[in-house]
Amino acid sequence: MGGRPGGGSHRATLGPMAGTNSPSGVQIYSEVFEPTSGTSGAGAVLLVSGADSHCTRWTSAFIQPLLDLGHRVVRYDHRDSGMSGKVPADVGYTLADLADDACAVMDEHGIVRAHVVGRSMGGMVGQVMALDHADRVITLTLLCSSPGLGDESLPSAADWLLDRMAERLFAPPPADHAERVAWMVELDEMFAGSRYPVTTAERIRTAAVEVERCWYPESGHGPAVNSSPSRLGRLGGIAVPTLVVHGTVDPVFPVEHALALADGIPDAGLWLVEGLGHEVPDGLLPALLERIREHLAVGA
Repeated sequence: MGGRPGGGSHRATLGPMAGTNSPSGVQIYSEVFEPTSGTSGAGAVLLVSGADSHCTRWTSAFIQPLLDLGHRVVRYDHRDSGMSGKVPADVGYTLADLADDACAVMDEHGIVRAHVVGRSMGGMVGQVMALDHADRVITLTLLCSSPGLGDESLPSAADWLLDRMAERLFAPPPADHAERVAWMVELDEMFAGSRYPVTTAERIRTAAVEVERCWYPESGHGPAVNSSPSRLGRLGGIAVPTLVVHGTVDPVFPVEHALALADGIPDAGLWLVEGLGHEVPDGLLPALLERIREHLAVGA
């Protein structure tokens, strides 16, 4: 998702930027965007990013249509990413801690309940919120997410992706800005499907924003996901309207993860997008935002 609110043809009004102390004392950076119409009766939308991803991935192309519908929109950086605080490597945390961070961000902006839209790990955080903080969630939208890792009933990531990720793990770390951008571009390309092409120039722009904001490869997001229990047996406890959106060629979480979410969450909606990978590209947004608009109206 290229670009970022505040630039180009973007019309959104950026409200307060905040540094929120989470319950565990980690400062969480967030931004709030106010509705175009000046009214906010439609309820706030909380955008929850994926692992090792900055809040700037939620761009004006995604945010502006929500503002036009009268929603306040909040995006934030997880701990260990972007402008938020970094946690010492010897201090572990889980998805439950990340859900507490999300609730702290809502508190900072005076939001009692929100429509939660989570991408990848952000969708996992959203599930934990809907289970353990059910009074804070109006609706739940899960983009390219999973009910959890380590469950033998669900397939792991594609073998070729696991092999390449292992190679990257033991490769020399990127030494400068250009190498760091290239490192991130390769990751985005590995995750992508073929239906919605993204130019290399667009990927470079997106990666450069994140590298310039903060380069922090020591993030504990992966361990947080891996150490958190699967929610597969708890999905029946999610009582809010839920929409599951997933690509049929997602190499990180094969489509069975989406089917498990939709089967386990009562009355969940499911949209499988042919040819979509582990991504939310701009080309998907018109159709995706129409689905989200209809979904948010259910919880109004």
